[in-house]
Amino acid sequence: MSRIALITYHRAHNSGSFLQAYAMQRVIGRLGHRCDVIDFSTPRQQYLYALYKPVHAPKDLVKNVYTWCNRATFRPRHDEFERLIAAELRLTRDRYEDPSALAGLDADYDAFVSGGDQIWNMDAWDYSDAYFLDFVHGRPKIAYAASMGGHISDKQADPALAERYRTLTAGYRAIGVREDDAREYLAPLADVPVERVLDPTMLLDVADYERLRAPRIPDGPYLFYYAIDSIGAAPAQALAVRRYARRVGLPVYAMVTGNRSLWLKRLGFRLVPRSGPREFLSLISRAERVVTSSFHGTVFSIMYGRPFRVPCPLRADGSPDVDGRMGTLLDVCGLEGRLMPVRSDGRHAEAWDADMPDMSIDYAPAYERLELERARSLRFLRDALDGGMG
Repeated sequence: MSRIALITYHRAHNSGSFLQAYAMQRVIGRLGHRCDVIDFSTPRQQYLYALYKPVHAPKDLVKNVYTWCNRATFRPRHDEFERLIAAELRLTRDRYEDPSALAGLDADYDAFVSGGDQIWNMDAWDYSDAYFLDFVHGRPKIAYAASMGGHISDKQADPALAERYRTLTAGYRAIGVREDDAREYLAPLADVPVERVLDPTMLLDVADYERLRAPRIPDGPYLFYYAIDSIGAAPAQALAVRRYARRVGLPVYAMVTGNRSLWLKRLGFRLVPRSGPREFLSLISRAERVVTSSFHGTVFSIMYGRPFRVPCPLRADGSPDVDGRMGTLLDVCGLEGRLMPVRSDGRHAEAWDADMPDMSIDYAPAYERLELERARSLRFLRDALDGGMG
């Protein structure tokens, strides 16, 4: 049995980040290898997800006071993520925050995997070159479903950035990325062919998540609204959800994904206190309807066969402004029609009322396409790992 080391955003307190790490580790295991997650987290990432921030500036003190005042909401969520990470992921014995300390891992593993999540998005606040396995020398390096974020195509005119990606991807045995935009960007820069593959979460079946899924939370039918803490910056989106939910007679349940989530209580949304991956799976799998601007919110809506819509802003010409992550996912599944434009001035609400009387989806064609993509993605990963052992 070969020993594989995986580097990803496993310590982010984000349900999608945890679930993709969970899935990636299990898929590699099913392919006949032992997989350990490298317990690496940058100081910036630790700061982002600390319950109470180290006080370096007045704003940190303000954040800590806010957290303390709302500790009944934030503490259970924080502790649930930490518990799941420790209980459900096989981690390296040592924990790392300094990339230079990773160099010795070469001797412990037969191959290394980068992926998935936005680990190759250099704009991410907690990014590090370590996610390109720059500390590995003499062992095979494989990328699976690495994401460069949703707007890498906007950076084609930056030669310095392109050269940096060229340097960091040199030496990879195989490169699989999550988005079409990333594949098109990296193809002329990389030394090996670049393939677009499915997110790791979609390589498992819903039955594989059953052991994680929390019991039913609301007793009756409900609409699940899931967005990643950009909620406060997009009130029109939440207002449209409230209006739509009232129209169809459903209460709205939402999760705490950050400090701004508490704003939703003003709209009458019901926030789930322990808002971790288990609650995420429970809420999304049992929802009557889902509205989500999250990539993994959309992934699991599709996997559980739920009626869903994806709100998105509009460009100046009136067309939907969809980032590469969501665009690729919906295109792969043939579900581009699930996009719902949102205007910042609130005029979108009437369009939602007109266009969403029925959210039902015929998933049969989407699942046929996904099965083909799953087989192709698994073949890519199997061949990369087996080739890496040769």
